[in-house]
Amino acid sequence: MEEMERKTGFLRRLDTMLGEMGPFRATTVLTAIAAIAALGVLLIGAMLGGPPVTWTVAITAIAVTFVVATPIVLYSQYMIRKLRDSRRALKDVTSRLAVAVDNAEQGNRAKSTFLANMSHELRTPLNAIIGFSEMIRDQHIGPVGNERYLSYAGDIHVSGRHLLDIINDILDLSKIEAGKMSIEAAEEFELSTVVETSIRIVSPIAQRGQVSLAADAPTGDIRLVAVERMVQQILINLITNAVKFTLPGGSVHLAGALHADGSYVLTVRDTGIGMSKEEIARAIVPFGQVEHAMNRKHTGTGLGLPLAKAMIELHGGGLVVRSAPQQGTQVSLIFPAERVVLQQPTLAQRAAR
Repeated sequence: MEEMERKTGFLRRLDTMLGEMGPFRATTVLTAIAAIAALGVLLIGAMLGGPPVTWTVAITAIAVTFVVATPIVLYSQYMIRKLRDSRRALKDVTSRLAVAVDNAEQGNRAKSTFLANMSHELRTPLNAIIGFSEMIRDQHIGPVGNERYLSYAGDIHVSGRHLLDIINDILDLSKIEAGKMSIEAAEEFELSTVVETSIRIVSPIAQRGQVSLAADAPTGDIRLVAVERMVQQILINLITNAVKFTLPGGSVHLAGALHADGSYVLTVRDTGIGMSKEEIARAIVPFGQVEHAMNRKHTGTGLGLPLAKAMIELHGGGLVVRSAPQQGTQVSLIFPAERVVLQQPTLAQRAAR
């Protein structure tokens, strides 16, 4: 080991010394060393019984060595210096890239913290706006006396609810990005109940858009160990997106299936406008709305898919999007086997089926 370190140290010192010389001086030194080595080989051969070394033979050997070795050594010196320059440039780029990544991470953390703080600051006055506008709209204290005021109060209430939903989405995504959202509150619950509730919430939107909405609700045998609020939020986001980008007369269907590996997959399938591969990649990025004429008919931040993806991944699952332009979209939620509980039905439940 020590011998190897000594050799490495010698080569490093030699490399440093040659590097301090110019390429031509270094080439001259190395070629001279090669010529002396060639002459030494001839002398050793003569000592061992080989042909004698005359001045003619010695001069010829030195000349041939210089002629052959000089271009090779010169080219090698050129390449070594190019490699050394490239290594320095690569080291510099790597250093700057590390600084840029660190700055980007700090900026992302600062952005998430800012959004979380702003969302908290906005929620308090919004809750007051929503509460008081609801009181005026429903005339809890007494009659308003002017139908237009009632209409305005209703508009304020609807707009406030919509803005609060957006803020809640931003807050949830900020928490996930900052690593502050956990699933410690995960409990076992019946999946069919969450599916039915999600369908019921989105049904009025589907009716207004003249979109058929149906679901093959999972049976009571299927239960999940997850954060129920998150699963419901995921489903509402996905179903709402599907309805929003489906033309009147189209349909949205939700179905579930238990796979052989124990995982459970919920799939939201629509007959809507669809997306290309590039649009899918953009849609799953926060705030990355796909540019389309239908966007102008519907408000939103583009957080539906990214938030659903982040929440299902918190549970160890995954989200898969399959789509093609004018051929609809299929979004699959994959719950891993460790999150799925199969409950054996009772005799009464079997008889009811």
